Amino acid sequence: MNRRLLTCGWVLGLVLTAGGPAAEPADAATVKAKMRRNPKLAAGADADGRVLLFTPKPVQVGSTHSHFDTSASPNLLMEPSISSDLEVFDVDLTEQAMQDLGWPLGTANVQVTYDDGANDGFNDPVLGEVRRTALEMVAGVWGLILGSSVNVNVEASFAELSCGETGATLAQAGPRFVFMDFAGGEPGTWYPGALAESLAGENLSLSDDSNPDAADLTITFNSNIDKECLREGNRYYYGLDGNVPIGEFSFVTVALHEMGHGLGFVGFMDEETGELFRGAPDIFTTLTYDTKKEKHWDEMTDSQRKTSAKRTREVSFDGDKTTARAAGFLEGRAVLEIKKPKSLAGTYEVGTASFGPSLEKKGIKGRLALVDDGSADPTFGCQPLINGNEVSGKIAVIDRGECFFVIKVRHAQDAGAKGVIIVHNESGFPPDLGGSDSSIEIPSVRIGKKDGKKIKRALRR
Repeated sequence: MNRRLLTCGWVLGLVLTAGGPAAEPADAATVKAKMRRNPKLAAGADADGRVLLFTPKPVQVGSTHSHFDTSASPNLLMEPSISSDLEVFDVDLTEQAMQDLGWPLGTANVQVTYDDGANDGFNDPVLGEVRRTALEMVAGVWGLILGSSVNVNVEASFAELSCGETGATLAQAGPRFVFMDFAGGEPGTWYPGALAESLAGENLSLSDDSNPDAADLTITFNSNIDKECLREGNRYYYGLDGNVPIGEFSFVTVALHEMGHGLGFVGFMDEETGELFRGAPDIFTTLTYDTKKEKHWDEMTDSQRKTSAKRTREVSFDGDKTTARAAGFLEGRAVLEIKKPKSLAGTYEVGTASFGPSLEKKGIKGRLALVDDGSADPTFGCQPLINGNEVSGKIAVIDRGECFFVIKVRHAQDAGAKGVIIVHNESGFPPDLGGSDSSIEIPSVRIGKKDGKKIKRALRR
């Protein structure tokens, strides 16, 4: 049996972006469109119904293929950013993914220990108790889903992780040990420690005289979040009721996500080089499937895997149980359909938002209107709109850049818009829109840079 200490961490990134091209004020022309969901295409799945994995270009180290793709709808727990519409304690398709990775049905004793100082983190005199209660509830949820006769040991702590004006690391986690060639596992394949011990039915760390209660996985939460490092009001919410206030982050949901990584929803392939961990595949990699090359990642060369890791929406999780559940779980894919003018007529792929209402099959339709906020960059929509009479009752078109997406959409909503289209400022697939604001009541999507330019050009005629 081979055993290795795994030193890499897996980071949950909160994507809050800024930046974008300037544009001139607009004079609205007649462009009629509909934002809706196409029930014939599952949002977040490939043509064969397999759930897509997150493979953005460029690679986002620590927050990439070990996540479901952000195009999934409804939003999934194991996406790279936490959505405010996730139900508290719900692990959605992650339960089936864990089974595909090898976890048996049953129960497990998931024990949490804390690695903080006497008055820090989980031992903080004010927040310590609510933090411990929330994390132990999360451990209990996983313990009711995954079967193991061996205790699953989790080590948790708080530390100062990255945080800035455009984003923050909410937490990071990963397995502490990985094992290969043990009874119950696939030969020549790495498994995270807790999963390996479940399959083997024994505490594998005893083989080299390690502490039998040593942590199988570790989780570190960002202590800067409760210091409101992003902006005022952005902190963890430790409640267990799911009623997360505007601007706060559900600690329970973040902990569920991170513990999911440590328990097995994680691949060890180096996305920047394509190299396998210690030259051998891990169980997650064997289920990672490139739909263009029609190969699993363990069947590819390093160079092929490196290229595949940037093949947006062409890499899927090839687990039978996950695919079967996804068929009745995922909603139709969001699209933008333009009927008029004929020069723009067609169906356009769009990214959806983690905030606001979800698009329905019926969708919303109407004329498009380019926003004007009266600033030097009027189509960014970062200030209250001065052309509310043109936007009211229409679908607002806004450029990406300079401020958070929720601010842009809120200004359009305040002006009476029935929906929003954000124009991306980079080539390639239009990503989804991150952010959280429960006051937003209109749907929004993001369209690609090339398609967005054509729409804006028509609106300026």
